[in-house]
Amino acid sequence: MPTDSSTLQIIGCIVISAFSAYAGGRFHQWYKRGLDRDRSFREGYRHGYQTLFPLVSRSTRPGSGELSAETSRD
Repeated sequence: MPTDSSTLQIIGCIVISAFSAYAGGRFHQWYKRGLDRDRSFREGYRHGYQTLFPLVSRSTRPGSGELSAETSRD
């Protein structure tokens, strides 16, 4: 049977190991969420650009039948 000093050392090692594993897991979770959030932002931005840019460029194309601001002044 271990002595009192070695029992405390074993318990201390177990507690430190458990705390380190928990902290490592939390850091990993935080890092993965950051990557997922960044990827979602980029995909959302890309989708918005691909959706809105053609819509805007269609309405401002020359010869679309609408008068521009420069020709309406004359």
